[in-house]
Amino acid sequence: MTPHLWFESLTDSAFALGAAAREAQRAYRSAQLTTDHYDLDRLKSVDGELVIAGRSMLSPSFRPHHHALFVIGDTLREQEDKLRALYWQTSIAYAYGTARAILQVLDGQQPAAVELERTRDGYAIPQELCPVPPAIEGLARWVGAEKFERARQVLERCDFAGDFADHLHAQDYISDHEAGELHQALDTASGLPDAAYAYGELAESALHFALLEPRTQHARAQTSR
Repeated sequence: MTPHLWFESLTDSAFALGAAAREAQRAYRSAQLTTDHYDLDRLKSVDGELVIAGRSMLSPSFRPHHHALFVIGDTLREQEDKLRALYWQTSIAYAYGTARAILQVLDGQQPAAVELERTRDGYAIPQELCPVPPAIEGLARWVGAEKFERARQVLERCDFAGDFADHLHAQDYISDHEAGELHQALDTASGLPDAAYAYGELAESALHFALLEPRTQHARAQTSR
């Protein structure tokens, strides 16, 4: 049986991260659409009430349709929140993990897989390096280098906006001007998962480029035997 070479397993590892982010993205988008279409303002609650066995006639009435509508709405919002968090986690992991693997390969290392820390809450990305390492040198000859750098800048802008929004939230008082800045920052920060996924896709392509030399060296070694 042919052994699984390190650059092949590393490629599979990065692809698996991307696949996870794609599935989370699709699920989150579907949840968004479902929640948006379930608009209580457009649904007419049926006013019919029930008498609950064992309760006093003076107890608050129970309206089954009203109850069902709110339970469904709460469930859909909870699902959307969970899938939003999953998409955020997987897209950041895809971006950061793949970029870190590129740096390792360009440094002459041979990682067999993307390395990321996991906790009970999900992936743990080092804050000092989040969301991705600085601009990656060694990719100047890659055709996608400029696009990759622009994607990194967009991702960093979203990450900075999130930090700025957190800073304003922590204030005891914010002015009307700061409230406007907060709204704008939150709007920019909301694009972070999409920016991370876009960066991750380019990082995966950049990883393929970075692995060209190791693959070539391996092929030459095999030929010379």
